[in-house]
Order: sequence, then C-alpha cells, then structure tokens
Amino acid sequence: MGMLIDGIWDNTADRSMQDGTYRREMSAMPTTLDAQSVDLLSTEPSRFVLVASASCPWSHATVLALVFKGFAGRLPLQLAGGPRVQGYGIRPNGPLSAGGDVRHLHQLYSRTDAAFTGRVTVPVLWDRVQNRILCNSSADILRAFNQAGSGPDLCPEPLRDEIEKLTASIFDGLSNAVYRAGKAERQDEYDAAVDLVFATMEQLEARLSERVFLFGADMTESDLRLFATLVRFDTVYATHFRCTRKRLVDYPALWRFTRRIFQMPGISDTVDFDEIRAGYYINDGSHNPHNIIAQQPVIDWGDTTGL
Repeated sequence: MGMLIDGIWDNTADRSMQDGTYRREMSAMPTTLDAQSVDLLSTEPSRFVLVASASCPWSHATVLALVFKGFAGRLPLQLAGGPRVQGYGIRPNGPLSAGGDVRHLHQLYSRTDAAFTGRVTVPVLWDRVQNRILCNSSADILRAFNQAGSGPDLCPEPLRDEIEKLTASIFDGLSNAVYRAGKAERQDEYDAAVDLVFATMEQLEARLSERVFLFGADMTESDLRLFATLVRFDTVYATHFRCTRKRLVDYPALWRFTRRIFQMPGISDTVDFDEIRAGYYINDGSHNPHNIIAQQPVIDWGDTTGL
C-alpha cells in the first residue's frame, strides 16, 4: 500500500493488515478547519482545491457536498487516481497538475509537513495561498462545506448528535466493513465482516422503508455518506470484495434511496463507474494479481419506479 515515513515515500510500508485482518489506520495529518477557514471557504472558494478520487467513497461524499452546497464551478476539483505507483497519482489537466510539478498526492503531504509519517489519503482540501493541506478529514471537509455553502443544512443542530451516531454506525457496519470483508486473509474475519455488512443493510432497509431519507424528508450528511457506499455496492463490493449474499438491487428501499439521489441534478456526473472499478481492481495487490477488471453489472440507474 505504501506510506510516508519521515516525509519520504516508502512503497513497502503497510500497517493496515494485522494477523489476516484489515484495520483502517486513520491518517494523522494535524490539520483543522476553524471558523476563519470556513469564512474563507464562503468568501474565497477559488483559493482552495478539493483533491478527491473518483473511486473512493469518502472522497465522493465531499464531492457530493461540494455539489449540494453550491461550490461546483467555484471551488476547483483536482482528481487523484490511476495505478498507485506511489500511492494516489494526481490526474493531469487539473488545477494542481497543469503546469506544475505535482505528480503524487504524497507530495502535498510532505510540502505541508516535511517530516510527516502516516498514510496518504483522500480527500484533501488544499490551500493555494498558504501552499499547504488545510484538512484531510472527509468528515471535517464535508461539515465545512455545509457551513460555508448555500442551500439546505445537511447537519441541523437539533439532529447533530443523532446524525453523528448514525454516520458512525454506517461506517463501522457497512462502509468500512466491506473493506474488512474484501481484504480479509482469514475465513473467520471474512465471515464476521460479511455478517456485519448485511445486518447493517437490513437495518437500513427497514429504516428507509418508512421514509425518503435517513432522517425523514430532508437530506443530511448521513445520506451522502450512505449513498457514496451504496452506489459502489453492486459494482465492487458485491463482486470484488465478496459481499455476495445479496445485491443492492435486492433491497427495494435501499435501491430506491440510491436511485433517488443518483437522479438528482449533477449527481450522476460525480459517479464514474469505470474509475470505481479500476480503482478497486487495479490497486488491490495480491487480491487481484493479474489486474483483471470485472465488467460493470447491468443496472438501470435511470429507473424511476417508486421514486
């Protein structure tokens, strides 16, 4: 997987696998989004660049917030992706790659902290004036976009505790659990992760059978998080990550929920199934040594039944 060690990229370093189990190590870049940063996002959005990968669900959630909160076309987006020769590569023809010397995401980390040791993750919010990473926490970036942008509040104060609790449950039981299943090197760990994935799916199916979004008629950041995982489910999680018990399309309420968001203005443009498949299949090392990319499942994302 690779990581930075004292500011130097090491392709062999990997602390995510422990005794045949996948344990996500959180990146430790000491960055924060304070009130002044949020004000600058509101008044000078072009000063910043959101660096995100089209394959990564955590990146995708911030891109969704960028669209929903009116930053599209105002706050530049730099895509990271392709074969991970040194972690995430910086795609050409973006605001950070055009005419510059940035080829790898880890260069932004070491420019921010020359002695940084840790994983190099997306998304990243880059400050072009200070020439540093302002934040690499998807949760904090999403929350800052919500505060600084326009449109409906994705995290109303009366619901904040419930939203954070449900978002954490979705992370543990689904968004991260599919990775535990897909990267497992022990049968018992795989079985436990898959059981957790589908128990969570059943709970969310029951919840969404009675409401439009997770908290009722209005969308919240929890919905963005869930959508970013579900839109990938049949394409890579039910296949490459071996979560084979059921597909998204086998859950009427979850399938309706995901299509409803997918068909909102501007949202389908944020979903690149070719890049999602390549991002998982090409960059998964020993789990796919011949780099075979599975075909996209036949799914009618334009189906309006029940919406």
